Amino acid sequence: AMQVHICIAMGLASATETPITPPAQLKERFAARFRTQDDFSSLVRNLGNRPAQQPHLQHIQAARTHFHNNAATGNSLGKDVARVEDLTLRILFSMMNQYGFETWCPDLSDSPSSLYNNAHRAFAVDSFQQACMMGGYLWFGVIPEQYQDTFLLAKIYDSYVFGTLKDKARKEARDPGALERRQEANLIGKRRRSLAANRELFLRTNGYPDRVIKAVAGSYCASEDE
Repeated sequence: AMQVHICIAMGLASATETPITPPAQLKERFAARFRTQDDFSSLVRNLGNRPAQQPHLQHIQAARTHFHNNAATGNSLGKDVARVEDLTLRILFSMMNQYGFETWCPDLSDSPSSLYNNAHRAFAVDSFQQACMMGGYLWFGVIPEQYQDTFLLAKIYDSYVFGTLKDKARKEARDPGALERRQEANLIGKRRRSLAANRELFLRTNGYPDRVIKAVAGSYCASEDE
């Protein structure tokens, strides 16, 4: 659920999408606003005193449309993202406004412990906890013992953002289109395994001998569209 939350904040709705590099102007404006960790810590301490801005309904609807369009393509991430309730989206975008993020865009080329990236991590953990406390991500089976553990969530965040997503971004940069080709290969393999299983079931049900079944067993004997 935490990984899905991160993808929503980044606007990623497919396993073939990778995070963008934050524009220089975005980081410059952040640096002008938060010169030290104390500046950011002061903001976090006073979040309760800041008026919660309600994100425009069009913002949520645009996100919802994007997520549903990707879910229709059959990719698993898109389906998971599309299951997230509108309440969770409202909490996410409202808190993004409170934190002062124009867009939520960690810098994977920078140190995970930089002030810029620390702020993004803090927002991700805080907004995820708030969403869970308000009943978000119930479909994923998240329990209080998990989402209340800030240290655990920070570890999950670093592993996913600066491990999985960073690695995917590097691979895509070296070989554009690699992620899409890999996903298609995975889908082909899945279809072949399904066909092979159905074929074996048919042969056994109709009394074919084992030597015949073994001769055509395995996904390598099945095409994806037979």
